[in-house]
Amino acid sequence: MGRFKFLYPFLLFPLLLAAQNIETGGYLKLFAHPNLNAPYAWERLGSRVQLQLTQSLAERATFYAALNFNYDRANDDKNPMRVYPVETYLDFFFDKLDIRLGRQFIFWGKTDWINPTDNINPWDYENITAEIEDYRIPVTAVRADLYLSGWDLQLVLLPRFSPHRIPIEMPDSLAGLPVAHRATERPENRLTNGELGLRLSSAVLGVDFSFSYFYGFDKSPTIRIQMLPAQQKFIHTTEYSRQHVLGFDFATTFDKWVFKGEGAYFLTADRDGKDIFAVNPHLKYVLGLDYNLSDNWTLNGQFVQTVLFEYDRDYEEQTRIERHMPLDDVPEPYLQSLSGRIHYKWNDFLSLQLISVLNLEETDYFILPILSYAFADGINIYAGGTLFGGPAQSSFGRSKEYSKAFFEVKYSF
Repeated sequence: MGRFKFLYPFLLFPLLLAAQNIETGGYLKLFAHPNLNAPYAWERLGSRVQLQLTQSLAERATFYAALNFNYDRANDDKNPMRVYPVETYLDFFFDKLDIRLGRQFIFWGKTDWINPTDNINPWDYENITAEIEDYRIPVTAVRADLYLSGWDLQLVLLPRFSPHRIPIEMPDSLAGLPVAHRATERPENRLTNGELGLRLSSAVLGVDFSFSYFYGFDKSPTIRIQMLPAQQKFIHTTEYSRQHVLGFDFATTFDKWVFKGEGAYFLTADRDGKDIFAVNPHLKYVLGLDYNLSDNWTLNGQFVQTVLFEYDRDYEEQTRIERHMPLDDVPEPYLQSLSGRIHYKWNDFLSLQLISVLNLEETDYFILPILSYAFADGINIYAGGTLFGGPAQSSFGRSKEYSKAFFEVKYSF
């Protein structure tokens, strides 16, 4: 029976039929994700049942939950079966106010794929595939939307911090000396380490726009390496720092064109630029165009730039030399990227989407092709890949070993 364990989640299907006085839904999914590097091992191989429950509690209140029963035989853990909530929240509706309490997705921004203002839900960079719930991580939050004369004021409170899931690998030696690794220092789960988001959005003269503010932690860690001369070794630690993020986005349509932009100023913990490990205060913005060539073709192109402030390259290099650190990770004061998305729809059943990002300074890249096929009513097939490439020390080049293909069959009920 061991070889048939991947079918175990499907045995839960009768439980859906037994539910009473509640709306049920969900999906069954088979997934196979082979790594594209030798020895081409399975990164994920198994099945999932998602049970979705919706219940009206009163005239102005609704409960929703999505629970995953996930079996992954490629999981290195001893127990490949996991049961976990995706979303679980209560909605309350009033005349000019909506409130959502619980585990949820909250996405900000209007540009494609790269969103400087979207700092609430973390990413799972190890699991980028066809569906957003696989590579975005829900958060426990209070979300309130107040509607006033054409304006939407959204308040988001997060009582606990959730970081990105990023594969971080450090060398065992540096400059001929061993590197000792300490446990990651994450903020404690207490209210004083909570996060806050405010977003004011509206539309004027055909332009949708919003202003936003986020006070929380950088979801990517600061990696520190300290040399201990007396012990002849380096100490490697990771930590998460507070930041303020002021953002703005807009989108407007002209005939077949959609012009959109998004930008944010990040006031990080390295206010004076003297911490060579922490990220400097910086501005990151995206300008993009969509062109609806026809009912079947949609093209998108974007220019992305990051500008570092309080930055002194000579100081960064000299400090690294004094601390016996390599110079290949000294950041550039300006970083430019190009991103694109091509979406072609052959018919109502078959479509292809190609997403790509190219960093111009290091010429490293990320490519995500997704082929979607609606095989039958409620049955969808996805095939594609997550491809990283570039110089070994570049952002995407370091992730080359995580390049993978994916094949999934999903039945929604």
